[in-house]
Amino acid sequence: MKRTRRRGWSKSIGERGHRVRLYEARPGGPIMRSIWINGKEDRKSLGHRDRELATRDAYEMLSDLAATERAAAEESLTLGMLRDMYLESPQHRSKKEPTQKHDEQKLKRVVAFLGPSRNVTSLSESDVQRFTIARRAADRQLEHVAAERAVSDRTVEADLKILVGALNWARRERTSAGHRLLKENPLFGVRLPKEQNPQRPVMNHDVYQRLAGVASKVDPLLELALIVAEGTGRRLSSWRNLRWDDVDLQAGTIRWRAEFDKNGYEQVVPMSEAVSKALRDARKAQAAIGASPVFPAPQDPTKPCDRYLLDRWLRRAFEKAELTPLKGGLWHTLRRKWATERKGYPVKDVAAAGGWRDEGTILKSYQQVDPETVKQVVLHPTRRLTGT
Repeated sequence: MKRTRRRGWSKSIGERGHRVRLYEARPGGPIMRSIWINGKEDRKSLGHRDRELATRDAYEMLSDLAATERAAAEESLTLGMLRDMYLESPQHRSKKEPTQKHDEQKLKRVVAFLGPSRNVTSLSESDVQRFTIARRAADRQLEHVAAERAVSDRTVEADLKILVGALNWARRERTSAGHRLLKENPLFGVRLPKEQNPQRPVMNHDVYQRLAGVASKVDPLLELALIVAEGTGRRLSSWRNLRWDDVDLQAGTIRWRAEFDKNGYEQVVPMSEAVSKALRDARKAQAAIGASPVFPAPQDPTKPCDRYLLDRWLRRAFEKAELTPLKGGLWHTLRRKWATERKGYPVKDVAAAGGWRDEGTILKSYQQVDPETVKQVVLHPTRRLTGT
């Protein structure tokens, strides 16, 4: 009768590429351990037969190996590698094309200054300060900055925020082996420069009326642009890309497309009588319908008017009206005007009507203090407190 050969105990822990094999060299004998490191097998006897102890030791060994590999990966992650990987990541690619270009320029500027071969884990607060000083002064000797002029702290902050965002992305991203690209963000908790007195000018109604009065002498489209911008409170990128099939004059609404909204937010919002009349007159003058742009470019009516041309037209209107453009903004001053004039309404409704997703942004950056409202607050309380 043929005897069946008795097999010894064995167990594999981990996954392919990161696996420890435990086995008995002979049934009932000492437990052996086998692991592959850098393409070579490392095999040794544990000197005991305790399977539970051997299993626990194997898990600890895998944990130590993973930590070693993770540390090695972090040591090899340079700013240049981080830049390239982040710019190819879905997080970056999911942004709108203009935003991608701006973010890419900012990230490349910071990485060029700090050094593409610089190890990511070596970044510190001193690096943030060095970059800030260089950008503020537009130091010609620091060729990596390549600034034509000194910039504000707000611009410096925007550059550094892209780097911080890329570092946070690396913390969440994993390698094919399942390890994080970066254990922690080396700039976590580091304060970025903040503009102490940001310029957020608001166009008052008298200035708007004077500009509207001379706009047709610059170009008929400028008059329409002023009425639409002042009456809707929308960003330049949103209203200049309007098409006639977005405008429903019968229903009195405008569809604001997600593709031209900063936050990718699509809405259908009512329009005011002034905006409705201006658009009705413009469509009649243009004899345009469908996908034709509401603000056609002079050189190519099938495309929307260039934003820089609209800027030039508005500056010419300021000249004709003998006014000085507000420092720190052109068209955006109308968006702040629109938000500030509606301070009496619930912020949530103002945000919905004007295309903001974040109500805090309106309060922080758009609704500005004005003397008349302050006077009303002081002189006319909404109610008197009574009782004990």
